[in-house]
Amino acid sequence: MFQRCRWGYLGALCVTLAAGMPSAGLAQDTSASEGSDALQEVTVTARKRVESLQDVPIAITTFGADDIEAANLTGLQDLSQLAAGFQFMNQGNQQPGRYNTQLQFRGMTTAQFSPSFATGALFIDGIYVLNGGTSLPLMDVERVEVIKGPQAAYFGRNTFGGAVNLITRRPNMKELTGEVSISTTDRSNNEISGYLSGPIVEDRIAFNLSGRLYDKQGHFTATDRGRLGDEQTTTLNGSLLLTPSERLAVRINYSHSEDEDGAPAQGFISGILNDTCTGTTITTAAGQTANPVRYICGQVPGPNNAITDPGFSPSSANTILPANIGAFFANTPALPAGVTGVSLPKIDHIGLVRRTERANVNFAYNYNDYEFELTAGYNEQAATWIRDFDLSDRLNWFSRDPQYMEDQSYEFRVSSPQQRRFSWLLGVNRYKQEFVSAGEGGHATTSCFSTSPTLTDSFATCIPNFALSFANTTLANADRAEVTGFFGSVDFKMTDQFTVILEGRQQQDKLTKGGGLSNPGQPLLTDEFKKFLPRFIVRWEPTDATTVYASYAEGMIAGDFNTSYIDADARERAQYLAQDPTIKESLEAETNKALELGWKQRFADGRVQLNVAIYENKWKNIKGRSSFLINETCDATGANAIGVTGCTFPGVQPGDPKMIDDGTGTLIPFFNSRNILLPGDATIRGLEVETLWRPVRNLNMALNFAYIDSKYDNYIFNFVAPFAGFSQMAGNRTPRQPEWSGNASATYDFRMGSQNAYVRGDLVYQGETFVDESNLASLADYTVVNLRGGIEKDNYRVELFVKNLFDEDAWQTGARWTDFSSPTQFAFLTAKQGVAVTPLDRREVGLRFNYKF
Repeated sequence: MFQRCRWGYLGALCVTLAAGMPSAGLAQDTSASEGSDALQEVTVTARKRVESLQDVPIAITTFGADDIEAANLTGLQDLSQLAAGFQFMNQGNQQPGRYNTQLQFRGMTTAQFSPSFATGALFIDGIYVLNGGTSLPLMDVERVEVIKGPQAAYFGRNTFGGAVNLITRRPNMKELTGEVSISTTDRSNNEISGYLSGPIVEDRIAFNLSGRLYDKQGHFTATDRGRLGDEQTTTLNGSLLLTPSERLAVRINYSHSEDEDGAPAQGFISGILNDTCTGTTITTAAGQTANPVRYICGQVPGPNNAITDPGFSPSSANTILPANIGAFFANTPALPAGVTGVSLPKIDHIGLVRRTERANVNFAYNYNDYEFELTAGYNEQAATWIRDFDLSDRLNWFSRDPQYMEDQSYEFRVSSPQQRRFSWLLGVNRYKQEFVSAGEGGHATTSCFSTSPTLTDSFATCIPNFALSFANTTLANADRAEVTGFFGSVDFKMTDQFTVILEGRQQQDKLTKGGGLSNPGQPLLTDEFKKFLPRFIVRWEPTDATTVYASYAEGMIAGDFNTSYIDADARERAQYLAQDPTIKESLEAETNKALELGWKQRFADGRVQLNVAIYENKWKNIKGRSSFLINETCDATGANAIGVTGCTFPGVQPGDPKMIDDGTGTLIPFFNSRNILLPGDATIRGLEVETLWRPVRNLNMALNFAYIDSKYDNYIFNFVAPFAGFSQMAGNRTPRQPEWSGNASATYDFRMGSQNAYVRGDLVYQGETFVDESNLASLADYTVVNLRGGIEKDNYRVELFVKNLFDEDAWQTGARWTDFSSPTQFAFLTAKQGVAVTPLDRREVGLRFNYKF
């Protein structure tokens, strides 16, 4: 049925037929009021006020604490499988693992490394969390709201495509309550979490304490017999609630988390070894004729049929550092001169070590139903990552990538009583963020650097154990954001059925980049992006069971600098412009103009809910990354200083071109591959359906799906040109997002003797995805089925569960990645490509015990 229902603004009719009419699309707490089969009303705070989910004119998927427990959801990746139009996986574009994952909404993704340019954002109790979703637990969460579409009006920066807001449990002022949960599986995936809440002074002071120990043994064994996918997290959260009067509430929260992972579950599918392009002729969506070579045209080979070197495996990479590489990385990562009072974690193995601290305070005051709220938050994260940079079993590239980030946010808002015909909200927000990183391959070594003047795959041309230090052993890449926003809204109920809503934020986003952030004395680059970001909504409620709305909203992401081009001398700039004369020193801000039509409906005396959203996004100034080959000029200091690669030969002076020995004693020009950002545009249309259905009191069912039609209107991406044969991506789909995705679940409750029992099944479907903008290679679709069942008595619950019941063997996600397993040649770097893949976890059987008091 999915394949017969195509996009269109009349798609809601097709949705109703596909859903069989009786479903409604939210993973919700579906417990009914006593004596009623109706689904329970759910409230949300996506517009900074309490509203009914079925009345709020925004596309939202919510998960209550009961939903999280019923489905055993342990993190954002689990949540994303059940939320239409939202994707979150343990692979941040090209990097498998928990280092740099991204929240992706409605087909919007980014190739930018810095989280400053993310298209989706995470909030905890309304406070922005920089890069905070990779290992976030859900043990003390009251509700999760997945809010789709631009949310600048209330949430601000990086809510370009949507936002996820986690609302934590409020401390219990009346009595001591708590919860303990223990789970284990046959694959040694172990987790212990606990929650305790109660009064210190009844009705005046109360506390929450929660903790989590998570230890997952990876599901895959590498060729060197090490494990891939090991993950460990320790988290401690605390909260204090003070209510000195009935009008005033003060809440203080603190969280500390530590992660230590081994080599991630990953692999590399070489385009050279699995070449299905050479000898073919294609016509691109933009009408270009091309002859791609040395890459995969069509479906990427699966885990069991990809071609690798003899004795190697597709789902494998090195897990053990060679002795000489380990010695290179043995020192603690150096800090730049401008970063003080910070210690980066030391690491001695392939994997990740990360430390995260979060703290915030909230003051809420009510005066005659006028709400005054002041919030301040602070987040800090320090991480060090050693990875097998080529993602394969070959002993070639290894990289250490330390990074540090912190942010501070402050917000004050006041709102009028909400039950009146005319209501309003006003607020101001201030946000400041620092991000410092070694970037992609910051401290690197390679065992095979080839000096051949022609493209070669021969290891005989290599200089062995060639060491690089891209960042001169310091954290070189940095950016700072300072954002001020004034926001507000007006709701005017024109009649009992029609409401007009005007919302908006005046945002000033100041971006600073350059070596001076981390090393004083070096130049800084600064730009400001000012824009009013409106949202206009019309809501029609013809009956108590029906909400229809139409909205227009805008979002903005700060522009960026082409630092390589800015730093280039006249000779180097001429080379850039010869390859693309449109290059500029900086890019304008990305913008998203979004239209959305929504329909929320209750049927059958409240036993059925159906939520439908149809949208169109006009995405402008997308930061498209292209590659340029430049013969750089040696200089006295900096990245091209005398003594670095290409400037090491006797007699080389500042101002001379970089040269390298071709292996015969002859010097030839040395070319570096440098990334440049070029702006592009896309149009994304989509349809989301989320349904809930309670046919009888003890049976709950859900069916949700999303369709995304994403097309580039104009997008130059010359990174793929050497193997694809074209660089204009117009007409192609945005990568790493499925056209179709969906999920279904059913829960049946029954009596087993004197005990309550239940059984639940979940089906998750992920459609075909393209791995890069060229749309040449794609990952096959897959379906995962999870099953669980248990018994409850008094305060106890015991559950048996199976994840990936049918042991689906597929790539969960993947992205184009340079073939660093082949001899490295900077002058031909992008001519050798493949696909970085993350495999699905294998089937595992587990037991979970839960006790509440």
